[in-house]
Amino acid sequence: MKLRSMVYEDVPTVTLLDRVDNLRPWTEPMFYEELRLDSFCRVVVDETQTLQAFLVARRLLDEWHLLTLKVAPSCRGQGLARTLMLALIAHGIESDARTILLEVRASNQPAMNLYENLGFLSVGIRKNYYPGPTMAEDAVIMERRTDRKNEFNPF
Repeated sequence: MKLRSMVYEDVPTVTLLDRVDNLRPWTEPMFYEELRLDSFCRVVVDETQTLQAFLVARRLLDEWHLLTLKVAPSCRGQGLARTLMLALIAHGIESDARTILLEVRASNQPAMNLYENLGFLSVGIRKNYYPGPTMAEDAVIMERRTDRKNEFNPF
């Protein structure tokens, strides 16, 4: 497993992976725009350079906002999401951001467990944020402070 910055050549593969089990996938231009904006875009690849997971976060003033994170179904349970999130947390600390924010489906307990284990706290709800096959689903807003030097350190 290798963590590296996303490059323009990754975008077609990242876009295909994002379409798996996603009712609102990103388009190629959306990923290209995040690269153009110098957002925090990382991928995990295996020894054959096959893309296994990705993460995109954008800085807004003094906080990083996780926009999307996806792990290939065949690679789930291997710690790839954790690896990507640890990289984002480290980047948030290094860039002197105050906080990292994200939204997660209210039904996605494994993801919420991961975020809580990394020091994220639930701070609110976005009603009907995620589309569903029959009805919309709420998002839990989670936040992790990065400006407190003596608090939780995942490393």
